[in-house]
Amino acid sequence: MTPPKVSRALEEARKLVADLEAYEDSPLNHQAVMKQTERVRTALQEPMDLITHMVEFLSFGGAVNTILGIRAYHSMPEDGSPITAEDLAKLTNVAVTVIHRTYRVAVNHGVFTETAPDTYAHNDLSRSLNPKGLGSFFMVMLEFTRAWIHLPDYLKSHQRDDIFDLIKSPAVYSVGKEELGKSYYELLEIDPDPERREVWNANMFMVDQLMPIVGMFPFSSLKNEVEREPERPFLVDIGAGRGQSCFAISKDINGAFEAKFILQDLPGVIDNLKPEEYLGMELMTYDAFTPQPVKNAHIYFMRRFLHDFYTPVCIEFVKNTALAMGPSSRLIVCDMLIPDKVEVHENMDIYWLDFALLCMSGQEKKKATFIEIFDAAGLELVKIYPSAYGATVMLEAKLRK
Repeated sequence: MTPPKVSRALEEARKLVADLEAYEDSPLNHQAVMKQTERVRTALQEPMDLITHMVEFLSFGGAVNTILGIRAYHSMPEDGSPITAEDLAKLTNVAVTVIHRTYRVAVNHGVFTETAPDTYAHNDLSRSLNPKGLGSFFMVMLEFTRAWIHLPDYLKSHQRDDIFDLIKSPAVYSVGKEELGKSYYELLEIDPDPERREVWNANMFMVDQLMPIVGMFPFSSLKNEVEREPERPFLVDIGAGRGQSCFAISKDINGAFEAKFILQDLPGVIDNLKPEEYLGMELMTYDAFTPQPVKNAHIYFMRRFLHDFYTPVCIEFVKNTALAMGPSSRLIVCDMLIPDKVEVHENMDIYWLDFALLCMSGQEKKKATFIEIFDAAGLELVKIYPSAYGATVMLEAKLRK
């Protein structure tokens, strides 16, 4: 008789085969197949398998962190030629046993190639961990991991409401700098290590690629409205970063109706942008804690912005925006939306990201929370536009009638 867990695994495996046979090279299809692969594994999983699986990936993360941290990664030939553990140990000034044992774990996971005993070369997976690319995403997640490790001690040693205070966040506590009275992001700004700041900047760019920008709210549908009142700015991007959203939306509407984009962010961001790379767009320094200076725009846009803060701060930001809105202005918020109930193996990214934001005094939000924020700011939710895959949505709000 076939054991029940094997029967479940066979059922999931047949679904996986069907998904693979119908595979189309798209993010939606790719995510579906990856989820189904995980369902096959977990159907067979015993309690000890769960623990060993966690340990395997904890050790893998620790090994890659060490390889990057001691700059062994940076010391490997970029052209893919091999280098011995002895040479890496000399270049990084560590005992050769450190190289042996960290690289064994990494190679065991398919990262790097062992071309001969204790001799390593780059492969496609290891190249993806470049700190200037996706490796920055991994390195920033280690920042969150450090905060997670300190979280039990933080919760025991702090008042309950300290978790909501930017300058008393678990992330600040984890680096031992609470006495400076600064948020974690402010600490990054004054960090003497420029490479650490570069890693964060690279990470923000890489993570941005993982979340859709268009394909939700129909920006092109506003063409006639915008052309009737061309003097009004089309879109004010609050917390614009490098302007990824504006470029994507401009492309989505095929540069139509000569729409004016305004990119707003703090001086540390705007002052480092090159105006010649933003032709037809206005760069503006702006602090969301202050009144919005651009009045009556067609769209005020906040993408991956409100999730960095708890509800009271979000209400303040949205109020400052609402006071500048005209009768037909829209606020479009693009963020992940937490489902009302957790489904096993669905939307894993939103839950680990929300857990990470707990350490930074931020929060992914449910629909009811956004309604609370809009209502407190004198707005009403008009519609939610979902993305084709994942938990990213756009919420459209207007002045309450």
